[in-house]
Amino acid sequence: MTGLEGTQRDGRVHRILRNGVALLLAFAVPRLFTLASVIVAARWLGTEAFGVYGAAAALAVIISVVATLGMLPLLVREIARAPTSAARLLGAAHTVKWFSGGLMVLATLWAARLLFGDPQARAAALVLSLGWVMNAFAENLAAYYQAVERMARWTQASALFGIVSAVVGVPLLVVTDDLVLYCWGFVAGWSAAFAWLWLGLPREARGGGIGDARTVRGLVTGLAPFAAAFVGIALYSKMDVLLVERWSGSAEAGVYTAAYKFVDVFQALLVVAAGAVYPQLSRHAGTGDGAPAARYMEVVLLAAVPAGLALHLVASPVVGLVFGVQYGSAAQVLALLALLLPLLGLTIVGGYVMGASGRMGPVAALYLVAVVANFLLNRSLVPAMGAVGAATARLVSEAFLVTGFLIALPIVAGAAPRRRALVLAAACGIGALACRLLPDPTGGWLRGLAFLVVAGSVYVRGRALSPLELLALRRAVGFGSGAGDAQLEGPA
Repeated sequence: MTGLEGTQRDGRVHRILRNGVALLLAFAVPRLFTLASVIVAARWLGTEAFGVYGAAAALAVIISVVATLGMLPLLVREIARAPTSAARLLGAAHTVKWFSGGLMVLATLWAARLLFGDPQARAAALVLSLGWVMNAFAENLAAYYQAVERMARWTQASALFGIVSAVVGVPLLVVTDDLVLYCWGFVAGWSAAFAWLWLGLPREARGGGIGDARTVRGLVTGLAPFAAAFVGIALYSKMDVLLVERWSGSAEAGVYTAAYKFVDVFQALLVVAAGAVYPQLSRHAGTGDGAPAARYMEVVLLAAVPAGLALHLVASPVVGLVFGVQYGSAAQVLALLALLLPLLGLTIVGGYVMGASGRMGPVAALYLVAVVANFLLNRSLVPAMGAVGAATARLVSEAFLVTGFLIALPIVAGAAPRRRALVLAAACGIGALACRLLPDPTGGWLRGLAFLVVAGSVYVRGRALSPLELLALRRAVGFGSGAGDAQLEGPA
């Protein structure tokens, strides 16, 4: 390998890490505010009213796909491949979103009247839908910043969203005790984020308003598999809350919503991880070399396994610490949902890998099958078991979904985690089972800490990361120097 090749590869890894840090901050900063806001709302409202909010929010998330259409990864891919076409693509994207946003509001009005007898739930869903319309426009601009790898502006906009939504929503809730007014914070947050992204766009990338008909048609045609996939993902991720609310009541929905917030946080982190490398995966797609994508999935899986298993072990004290004793029954739900995290690591990042390869059709098919399976499992379990039944249904359906991804990835994208990574993940699972047998007067903290020590030992002895990857990580946090080759690759 020449010095130039090593420097180029080293530069790629540094860009990935820089992108990852920026996207992580884009996730972490607003989530600190929105999570605090949700915790205040959960404690202030109680399980019953918080269940109403959870159901309204779940409905808005599902129908938000009508506004967003899964356009973000498609725009990132297209702008990353042809940056000079950014203005034309953004103009077309804005045109499509005007129509899709209006359709979303109408769909929310219809669905809320159909599903909710509580007028407050209907009004909350409608207000949240307006926030998702603003999110849809902000996503167009975010696609530009991610595609040209100017992630810092997206970080700033995301932080602004979190701050504004909390600063507006929480005082309205505390002062008025009105759930609907609390939801207006979400609208205000995304409006502020959109304004900040727009102000930072270079003049030549602002899109010029209405897109030309040819570009709009091409964008809509390309959107079909992305939209189908994101419809499936949204239904699959959020239908549980609606089904629990319908078959077990608002209080059980509140318990499930509280437990699922931890999964929401981790799922957003996975999107961060995928977004950091997605522009480069998009440029690399079509070369026939699936090794970089496969290794990236392995790294994400190896990070998700200890996170999920540790959360499983500390579910009870974590729920008590965050939500209080009134949500004590959420601990059993969280213990089950925590086991989703490693599986989500493969399905979320695997979906981005297929998207970068232009193969979103199989992703859509896998998720639509998973929706049917999840619904049938919920119908069987939720009436008798409530939130615990919903968590069990989701865990079983996710296991089937992962199996489908592991079969499809090598076929359609030429990439899948290798046996070595799966063996290390399984070894961590055995370690977690052993730690469950430990006596623990702390209620779970001691078992969680012991498991992290075990997982660390497994990864060190199993060489989970190569020396070159460790070097890249040390540089990312400010340790180490030099221009050595830090290509992401598997252990020797």
